[in-house]
Amino acid sequence: MKIELKEIDKDTLKVGDWVGIAREVSYGWGSSFRHRRIIPAKIIKITPKRTKIVSDKFGEHDKYEKFYELDENAAQETILAEAFKTFRDGKYELGELRRDDRIRSISDEDILEASKLMKAMMKILDKYKE
Repeated sequence: MKIELKEIDKDTLKVGDWVGIAREVSYGWGSSFRHRRIIPAKIIKITPKRTKIVSDKFGEHDKYEKFYELDENAAQETILAEAFKTFRDGKYELGELRRDDRIRSISDEDILEASKLMKAMMKILDKYKE
């Protein structure tokens, strides 16, 4: 899926504008997912030379920070990044469940439901085995 984010020209920004700020979803040392979360933020201050821009959520941004329009593409990018974050966190929790030996305490009903979901997951993941 190809998503084109629309970058906002910093020269057109004004105090009070809402922009999208991209933040990566990491999954290991130096590794991040290909889609980023686009977080809405309000511009609260711009220096006269526009070298620094301040937002309400992240504070001061340098001249290298990119700002994006909050449109349907930014929303789709965020949905994909959040889905990956859920997948990453679930994988971690499965490992913790086994490590803590809490896996023994799962009820029979929940085991049946979890096995159906796991079969569906394995069917998807089998496409990526090599």
